[in-house]
Amino acid sequence: MTEPGPPPNPAVLLAAGVAATAVGSAVAVYRGAERLPVLGDLLRRSRSDMMARGERALVPIKVLIADVAAQVVELVLDELDLNELVRRRVDLIGLANEVIDGIDLQSVIRESTDTMTNEVMSDVRSQGERADDAISGFVDRLLGRDRT
Repeated sequence: MTEPGPPPNPAVLLAAGVAATAVGSAVAVYRGAERLPVLGDLLRRSRSDMMARGERALVPIKVLIADVAAQVVELVLDELDLNELVRRRVDLIGLANEVIDGIDLQSVIRESTDTMTNEVMSDVRSQGERADDAISGFVDRLLGRDRT
């Protein structure tokens, strides 16, 4: 949860209130003027033209705002100690528990045990075969058998 910041400056609140009132009044006057017989059609056509022009004018402004926002984010990130922020704000123990709960440990253990068991059994078989060959060779030499 973010901590509340300082209260807004009264001058800012006053300016925002005046601007909202002016815009609201201008919209009301404009809508009333659009209903007038001769002036209404002209205003509607002008509004469409102005809206298209406004959309075109917004493109470079959006690019500028995106550039400024990227620079602001970079500056903020340069000033923040993200490690400390994570330590204070993130429940690392809870997060670790969620990750562990999401892992099917029984399946992981079973698969790794099966793999190790198969490898051990293969090694035991190989060693048994080599031991069998060694004993067979020893017995053959002892009995004087030919090993061809």
